[in-house]
This record gives sequence, C-alpha cells and structure tokens, in this order.
Amino acid sequence: MSSRAPSRLRPRAIVLGGFGVILAWLVITRSFAAYFAEVAPQTALWLNSRQPEALVNLADRSLNIFAGTPASPAAAATPAPQANSPGAWQSTDDSAAAAADRDSPRPGDAVDTAGAANNREAFSRDLSSAFTMVDRNASIDLATVRRRLESALTEEPLNARAVRLLGQVANTANDNSESTKLMEAAARLSLHESVAVYWMMRKSVEAGDYQAAIAYADALLRTDRGLDQYVMPELAHFAENKASNALIKAVLKDNPPWRDRFFGDLLSSITDARTPLDLLLALRNTPAPPTSLEIRDYVEFLIAHHFYDLAYYTWLQFLPSEQLRHAGLLFNGNFELPPSGLPFDWAIVQGSGVTVDIVPLADNGGEHALLVDFLYGRVDYHSISEMTLLAPGSYQFAGRYKGKLVGPRGLKWRVVCAGEAGARLGESTMIGGSAAAWKSTEFSFTVPPANCRAQYVRLDLDARMASEQLVSGSMLFNELQITRVPGPPSAATAAAK
Repeated sequence: MSSRAPSRLRPRAIVLGGFGVILAWLVITRSFAAYFAEVAPQTALWLNSRQPEALVNLADRSLNIFAGTPASPAAAATPAPQANSPGAWQSTDDSAAAAADRDSPRPGDAVDTAGAANNREAFSRDLSSAFTMVDRNASIDLATVRRRLESALTEEPLNARAVRLLGQVANTANDNSESTKLMEAAARLSLHESVAVYWMMRKSVEAGDYQAAIAYADALLRTDRGLDQYVMPELAHFAENKASNALIKAVLKDNPPWRDRFFGDLLSSITDARTPLDLLLALRNTPAPPTSLEIRDYVEFLIAHHFYDLAYYTWLQFLPSEQLRHAGLLFNGNFELPPSGLPFDWAIVQGSGVTVDIVPLADNGGEHALLVDFLYGRVDYHSISEMTLLAPGSYQFAGRYKGKLVGPRGLKWRVVCAGEAGARLGESTMIGGSAAAWKSTEFSFTVPPANCRAQYVRLDLDARMASEQLVSGSMLFNELQITRVPGPPSAATAAAK
C-alpha cells in the first residue's frame, strides 16, 4: 500500500501546481499591472494589454500637455483639474459666444475694480494657461488614442475619465456634436469629472440654458473648493444677467454649502454695486436669511468704495424691527444692544493693558454702559468707534460718564470725517480724574458740505507720546446722542418769507 500512495498523489500535485502557476500569472498580470498603471503604464500593458487604467493614462498623456513640468509621472498621467483648474478646454467658438452673451454694465453704482469684464477675460486666459488640454499643433495619433480608450471602456464601461478623453478626441477632430455628447455622458457618470462638468457648464451658457449651467456650477463648487476661482466669476455674471438672476436666487435660497464663499467672491466680480443687495434682499424672508458675515462683508465693501448711502441703506434693511428705534443719528447710544460687528454700530477693538466691554449698571436696573478699564502700566489702547451718516450742518454731541482715571492724559470723544483725510470736526474736553457721580460731556461740530459724506464717532486716549500711555482706572459712558442744531435760514428761505 505504501508503494502505491505516491502514484496517487502525483496527479493531484500536478493539478495544484498548475493552479498555482495560473494564480501567480493572474497576480502578476492583474495586481502588478494595476500597480504599474499609474507609474509605468507601458509596463502595465506589457503585463496585461487590456489594463483599463493604463490605457486611459496613456491616452491622457497623448492628449494633454501641461504648462510646466509635472511633479510626478502620476500627475502627468492625470490632468486632474482638481489640482489646478477645471481645465482650459473650450471649443474654438466658446469665448466668442460667451462674450456675445455678456450683459453690459448697468448704470448707477458701477464698481470701479479695474472692470469685472476684464476679470472675465483674465478668467478665460487663466484657464488657458493652467494646462492646455489639447495641443492642436502637436502630432497626435487620434486613432491609437481612440482605440485605447475604447478598449478601456470595454473593460470598464463606466469609466468617466475615459469617456471624457473620448470627448477630447472628438473635439480635436473638430466633431463638436460628438464631443458635447461624450462630455455630457462623462458628467453624468461622475460629477467629480470636473473637466467634463465645466465643459457642460460653458456649453449650457452658449445655448442659453442657464438652469443647466447653474446646476453644473453647483456641482463643481460642491466637489472641489479649488474650482471657486473659475466658477464664481461665471455665477457673478449669472447674477447680473436678467435671464438668469431668478435662477441664482432660487439656488441661494436652498443655502448651498458654498453660499458664504459665493458672497465673498462676488464682490470682486460684479459690475454693479447693487447686485449683492438684490440677492441678499431675496434671501431676507427665507429659512436661511443672510448671515451677519454676508451683510458685513458687503457693507464694508461699499464703504471701501465710498458708497456710503447704499451701505447705510443696506444696513437698515437688515436691522431687526425691534432695533429700528435705536437707529437715530447715533445708533445704540445707550448701549442697550450688544455690538453686532456691522458698520454703523459700535466697533470695539481690544488692546493690551485695557479691557473694553458693555456692562450692566448696578444702580440702574436693566441699563447698560460702555466700560473702559485700564489695568496697569503702559497701555496699547485702540479706538471705540461708530460710523454715522450725517448730512451737512451743525450738530451737538452729548453723553454722560462716571469713574476714575489716573494718568497724564485722559479720554476724548471725537467726530472725524471718514475717508483718507479724516478731518477732525469736533472733540470733547479731556475726560479723566475722578467722577464719583455721573457727569455730562458735550461739544458742537459742523459737517461740511463736501468731502465728508460719512463720519466716525470715536473715543480716543489722547496720548501724544509713549509716556502718556501710562494710565490706570476705569470709566463708564452712557446716554450718548447726537442732535441736529438748527442753523440760520438759508438765503433762499429768507427770500421766500
């Protein structure tokens, strides 16, 4: 029996050995080929002539030429717009059609930011320089590229990049209909195929299908924040285009995750300063109304461009109804409301060695006051200020204070013109020393008829040198107000009488 056992085991060993050889070959041709598909696609195809990723990577390298040297072979194989841009690939007639579709800037508060139209032209140039998807001057064997991609799709029918690259082949062959069809298919297969999605967004604009264009833009912004610089200028154009304005508002009302970025980038792309206000007002009574950051950025943008009246109007539009009663010539002079951080409200900038806060008053139930508390030593005091919009004329500033300050200099309330000049209109007497009971401070000032459309009401430490910054103690302020002082009748009024 022992002599016959090896003869029975030999066929089994041969079969197992054959299976082992087959398994080893499969590992080499499949796993190793999959590994080499990225770093050495030609080697991968030597191991497995139908390896789909290697076929796609070789086709990609044949078609796409980068501006500059890729960081790695894998980067060269995959011109992923997620790393650089959504791609410069446009049909030959794309820029002309897009330019014909632009609205001319509206009259009124036009924004002088070197021109949003110039920004759009630079936007197209940036795409072209980010990476050139198809070098039409190069000699490309389109038949070989197409064959590789079709072979890859035989193995992986849902390979979105392969479909997109076939679209490039069709575009290079000047087959616009076929390239659009393939790009649309690639975008449907994967919204992460950003080149195809961007292509479809631009083609939708050409066709006047703004709803589709905005949907593609939404997909791009949701999948990769790096695409903001390319997509946001298009959305800004949609917002200023009457044909697509309502569509943009509908998308913003759903509060997409990129909405805050949109309002931030919008300010550098608009041609009319009222465009953001139009969008913000449309969101005011929705479940996702404008945030304080969205409002603040816009108001500060308007102030930076000296659109003071529009900035003040915008601020009033989003002021809660219960706070409107505080909106006099000086807002929140009793400090009953916590500062919102918006212009036309109190702006408190903390420094070192001093604390500024709004605190309840112990001797007056429910009332609050501004507290400036100097801790010790030399202080680095910053201003407490509020922007106002006073018409030309004469005014009276009045307020109350209580506390004790020890130092060579004290505090002063000042009114200055907003803007680069910052002309000083008036100031209070020095507030310092000891005031155990509430004392009054007041001064008159005049707003000139020119170059002072907006003003700042400021509380400054009147220190002229470093040694005068040695202050200690604290001071409370309350009941601040500005009132108009009736002036003499004008010549026209006197003549009418």
